[in-house]
Amino acid sequence: MKKQILVLCLALISLCAHAQVTIKGIVTSATDNEPLIGATIQVKGTGHGTVTDLDGNYTLANITEDNILVFSSIGYQTQEIRVANQTTINVVMAEAEEMLDELVVIGYGAVRKSDLTSSISTIKGDEITKVTTGNAMDALQGKVNGVQVTSGGGPGTTPKVLIRGVTTVNGSDPLYVVDGMPVGTNINFLNTNDIESMEVLKDASAAAIYGTRGSNGVILITTKKGSAGKTLFNVSSSVGFQTISNPNMAKASEYEQVFKTRYTNEGRTPVWNSKDNITDAEGTNWWDEVVNKTALVQNYALGISGGSDKLVYNLSLGYFHNKSQYDVGYWDKINIRLNTEYTFNQYVKMGFDIAPRIESWDDTPNLFSAAMAMDPTTPIFKPEEEWVDNHYNNYQRSYNNQEWNPVASLARQNAHSREYGVIVNPYLQITPIEGLTLRTQFGANAHIRRSDSFTPKFEIDQLEKSTYSNVSRQMNEWLDWNWTNTVNYMRTFNDKHNLNLMAGFTAERFAEFWVKGARDDTPNNSENLQEVHAGRLKQQADGNTIFSTLLSYIGRVMYNYDGRYYLTASLRADGSSKFPEGNKYAVFPSVSTAWRLTSEEFMQDQDIFNNLKIRAGWGRVGNQNIDNSAYLTLLSSSDAVFGRDPGRVTGATISSVGNRNLKWETVEDYNLGLDMSFLNSRLNVTFDIYQKKSHDMLYKKQNIFAVGYPDWNSQVTMNIGSMKATGWELSFDWNDRINKDLSYNVGLNLSSVKNKAIKLSGDGPVSLGGFNSDLILRNEDGAEIGRFYGYVADGLFQNVSEVYAHTDEHGTILQPNAKPGDIRFKDLNHDGVLDEKDKTYIGNAYPDLMAGLNIGLNYKRFDFNANFYGTFGNDIFNTTKRLYSGVNGSNVYAGTLNKVWQGEGTSYDIPRLTANDNNLNYTRVSSFYVEDGSYFRCKLLQVGYTLPKNIISGTDIRISFSAQNPFTITGYSGMDPERPQMGASVIETGIDWIAYPNPRTFLFGIDLKF
Repeated sequence: MKKQILVLCLALISLCAHAQVTIKGIVTSATDNEPLIGATIQVKGTGHGTVTDLDGNYTLANITEDNILVFSSIGYQTQEIRVANQTTINVVMAEAEEMLDELVVIGYGAVRKSDLTSSISTIKGDEITKVTTGNAMDALQGKVNGVQVTSGGGPGTTPKVLIRGVTTVNGSDPLYVVDGMPVGTNINFLNTNDIESMEVLKDASAAAIYGTRGSNGVILITTKKGSAGKTLFNVSSSVGFQTISNPNMAKASEYEQVFKTRYTNEGRTPVWNSKDNITDAEGTNWWDEVVNKTALVQNYALGISGGSDKLVYNLSLGYFHNKSQYDVGYWDKINIRLNTEYTFNQYVKMGFDIAPRIESWDDTPNLFSAAMAMDPTTPIFKPEEEWVDNHYNNYQRSYNNQEWNPVASLARQNAHSREYGVIVNPYLQITPIEGLTLRTQFGANAHIRRSDSFTPKFEIDQLEKSTYSNVSRQMNEWLDWNWTNTVNYMRTFNDKHNLNLMAGFTAERFAEFWVKGARDDTPNNSENLQEVHAGRLKQQADGNTIFSTLLSYIGRVMYNYDGRYYLTASLRADGSSKFPEGNKYAVFPSVSTAWRLTSEEFMQDQDIFNNLKIRAGWGRVGNQNIDNSAYLTLLSSSDAVFGRDPGRVTGATISSVGNRNLKWETVEDYNLGLDMSFLNSRLNVTFDIYQKKSHDMLYKKQNIFAVGYPDWNSQVTMNIGSMKATGWELSFDWNDRINKDLSYNVGLNLSSVKNKAIKLSGDGPVSLGGFNSDLILRNEDGAEIGRFYGYVADGLFQNVSEVYAHTDEHGTILQPNAKPGDIRFKDLNHDGVLDEKDKTYIGNAYPDLMAGLNIGLNYKRFDFNANFYGTFGNDIFNTTKRLYSGVNGSNVYAGTLNKVWQGEGTSYDIPRLTANDNNLNYTRVSSFYVEDGSYFRCKLLQVGYTLPKNIISGTDIRISFSAQNPFTITGYSGMDPERPQMGASVIETGIDWIAYPNPRTFLFGIDLKF
C-alpha cells in the first residue's frame, strides 16, 4: 500500500511540474499601436500554434511553462518569449528595421543599434516636436542621460548644453552635424519639425572620428527624407502664450515705510522726496507697466513627402514666432527645406538638399531688475505742463533712488537684425560592387546678417540722459563649406565574421566678413533719420575678414563575430590653420569593444535577460576653439604725443601677443557601459561610468609686464591647463501594453558628474563674478570648479550681549560696527580680525545629481505625455536677496517688514533695515546669499486626442493641449532656479543676476496627416 501511495505522489509531482495552461494576449504594432491581424504565434519546435483575430487577440491552449512562443508577422521583427509562469502575454511588435536592427547614425556612417560599442543615445523627432520651441535642444532636456541642458528663457536664446561635464575653459557647446555636414555650435536656424532623429555621441570612442571638434561631444541630426509611394501631407500648428511669475514687489505705502525705517533705525531723518503717507493707488506698479502678462508663441509646419522607385523627396515649410514679455523684443524664422534623392540604377544615386531660411529679431531688453528696483512712488511721466517736443524727455526721474526709469528705457529700445541664410548639401554615391560604397558630399552654409541700432538723444535728468543720438549698422557675412569623401566596405564572411571598413578625408573652410559704420548726433530722433549718413559727429568705421581651415584624414574598422564579440577602432588626423608650423597636425585615435552575453550558448536557457551587453571604450578628441591668430604677434596703429610743442604722431604698437609654440588641446576619455533588457524586453537598463581628462589645455595666461606690450592686462594663449570630469549614468525604460486599448511607457534617467580643475593658468586661483568690488567665484587648481568663495554668515545678532560676546580669545570685538539684527560672520582662522583670511568655500554651482522622468500613456484615441527634469545638490548665489535691504532707495520685496529683523527673535536670517549697512550685511560676498538651487521641474504636460478617421475620410487629425514648465518644485527663493546655470562661462556660473527666466507656456495644437 505504501508503495502505491509513493508511485501516486511521484505521478502527481510530475503532472504538476508539466502542468498545462492556456495563454491569452494581444499583439499590436509598435508603429501605430493598432492590433496586428493574422500574426502567427507558434510553440517553438512544434507544429502547435495559432493566429491573431481581427482585434489582435489570440488564445493558445495546452502550453507548459518551459515552452517558448514565437511571434512573427510579415514586415515585423520576430520575437521569442518563454512562457514561465505567465498566463497573459501581450506583445508589441516592431517593424523589421526597428529594435536591435534599427539603424543608428554614427560619424560618417550608420550601424545597427545592436552593434554599438560606444555610448550613443538616440531620440526620435516625434519626441522633439512634442515641445514647442525654437531650438531642438530645449526639447532634449531630461530625455538623454548625461546631457545637461539649461534653457535660456528669452526669445532666440541658445540653450547651454553640457555633455558629460566640463574639461575645458574654451567653450562647452557640442558640435552639431546635420545630414553629415558640421554646422557649428548653434542650431537655432533649424526647424525642429524637420528632424527625423538625433544621436548624441557622448564618449570619445564615438566622437573621436570628429577629432578636433569633438571634445565637447557631438550631436548628429538627421532630417526627414521621402520614401516611394503615395504623396503624404503633414500639417501641424501650435499657438499659445507664455507668462512669467510676478516677483511681488512692495507697493508705494510699504516702500515708504521701509525707506523711512532704514533711517530711523540709525537715528537719522529720512531724506524723502515723495509725498508723505502715499497710498498704493497713487504709486506705480513698475512690473505691470514694463512686463506684459502674456507673450505670444506660435509654430506652423507643412510637410510633403513621396516619390517613386527613382526619385524620392521631402519638402517642408516652417514658421516660428516668439514674442518677449516686453512690448519690444521678438524672434521669428521662416524655414524651407527640400531633400531629394535620385537613384539612377543599382550602382549610382545622387541627393540634393537645400534649406533656405530667414530669421528676424528685435533685441530683447533686460529690464526685470530695473522694474523690481524702481521707486514705486515715482510716476511714469513728468507732469504734462513740463512736456517737451522730444517725448523721450517726458519720463519722470526716480524720486528716491538712482534707478533709470524702466518704461523710458523700454521706449528707447531700438535694435533689430535680419538674417538670410541657406544650406546646400549635394552628394553622389556609387556602389560599384556589393558592399563597397563611394560617397562624396559638398556642403555649404552661407548666411548674411544686417544689424541696426539707434539710441535717441534725450535728457530726463542730469544723471539720466544721452547727450547725442547714435546710429549704427553692421553687416556680417559667413560662408563655410565642407567637402567630405568616404569609402565604405561591408562584408560578412562565413555567416559569422562581419566587417565594416571606412576611410576618407574632409576639407573645411570657415570665413567671416564684417563691416560696421556708426555716427552720433542725428538732427532729431525721427525714424526717417535713423540712418548712419544722417549723423553729424564722430564718424566710425571698422571691419575685418577672418579665415580658418581644416584638413582631415579619417579611418574606422568595425568587426563583430557572430553578434557576440565587437571591436571598433577609429583614427582621425586633423590639420588646422589655427596652429603654427610644426604643430598644425594632431592624431585622434579611439578603440571600443563589446561582448553580448545573451548571444552565448550558455545564456540560452536563462529567463532573466533578453539582452545583456558589456561595453568598454577609450579615445582622444581635440579642441581648437581659440583665436585664429593666437600664435601670431600682431601690430596695429597707435597715436602718441611728442615734442616741446606737443603734436600727435601716428605709429605702430603690438596689439596682441602670439605664441609660436601652441599645439592642440586633447581630451582623453575612458568609458565602461552595460546594456540590459528584462521581462520580454519591456524593461531596458543602461549604466555607464566614465572619466574625461584634458591635456595641454589652451588657456589665456597673464603676460609679462613689459614696455611695448599692448596694455598692463595683456594675455597670451598657452598650453598649460588640465581639467577632469568623472561621472556615471543610469537609465531605466519601461514599455508595456496592458490590452489593445491601453499602453504606457516610463523612462527614468539619473546622472552625476564632478568637474575638477587639475591646473588652470598657474598664476593662482581664478576668481570671477564681480560683486561690490569683490568676486564671487573661485576656481583653484586641484579642486572642483564653480565654487562660491566668501564669508560664512552665522545667523543674526539678536541682542547687544551677542554682539559683545563675538570676540577673539583676547576679548576683542570682531564686528565693532555691528548692532542687533546684523549678520554674525565667522572668524575662521581665529586671529581676531575679519579679513580675506576668513573666506572659505560656501557653495558649488554644479549639481550632484541630474534626473529626468518621462511618462507616456495611450488609451484608445487619447494620449498623454509628461516630462520632468531636475538638478539636485547645486547652489545658487542669489543676488536678488539684496532687495530686502532697500539699499540706495531700491524697492523691496512685498512683506519685507514682516521678514526683516525688528527685535529679538523676529528673524534669524534677514538682517535689520539700515541706511548705512556699516556691518556690510549686503555688500560682503557671504553664505547669506547662497541658497540650495535644487529643483524638479515639469517640462511638459500634454493631452492629445486623435479623431476617428471617418470624420474626414483618409485624414488623421490629432488635437492637443500642452503646458510647458507649468510648475517647479524648489526651495529657491529667486525667480528661476534653472536660469543661473546658464552662466557667462563654465567657470563662471550659478549666479542669479535676475536674467530672463524660463516662462510657462500654454498651447493648443492640431496635426493633420493625409
